Amino acid sequence: MKRIEKIVIATRNPGKKERYGKILVKMVEQVLSLEDLGIKEKPEEVGKTAEENAEIKAKFYAKKTGLPVFAEDESLFVDFLPEDKQPGVFIRRVDGKDEADDDRLLAHWEKIVAKVPKEKRIGRWHIAYCFATSDGQVSIVSVDHYRMFFYPSSKIRIPGWPMSSLQGPVEFGKPHTELNKRELKKMMEETERILEKKVRELLSKI
Repeated sequence: MKRIEKIVIATRNPGKKERYGKILVKMVEQVLSLEDLGIKEKPEEVGKTAEENAEIKAKFYAKKTGLPVFAEDESLFVDFLPEDKQPGVFIRRVDGKDEADDDRLLAHWEKIVAKVPKEKRIGRWHIAYCFATSDGQVSIVSVDHYRMFFYPSSKIRIPGWPMSSLQGPVEFGKPHTELNKRELKKMMEETERILEKKVRELLSKI
């Protein structure tokens, strides 16, 4: 893997910049976000998979900035819904509309999970990571994180992350928002370990 001077994380979210930046800074000299570059435009994410949407974003911003870009996208699949009812990349789609707010999304999923036996409330977040350069090189890797779903949902809420009140790591048996400091630290360390491995794999392909 050759040393990269600068890389852009395709996000305006400071939390995501911090999360991915902690990993990328080990391999890249300077990590930037869209906010750092003052970029307001965004591509139309018309992909049907997380991989397709991650690639759309990475290629769009690589062309826009002339710099290598790291992008991610996610999709959700659950064991308790048939194939044609899976949310996939349309996680915020409720009643045919794609941008449900936190309360509506949580209420929608609570109704679904309430009808599922506890032992069958399992799903997975499928995360795709894409690296693209301005000269057209693209590499993609992905990872699955398995989660257990709960009803009723936790009363603890994180704005912008409503599903964290409804699902959490299988090993802890409770929603993400109810993890204690030790459990949260363990989960984050494992997530970062997997992420770093995937990012190294991603960049080694270029």
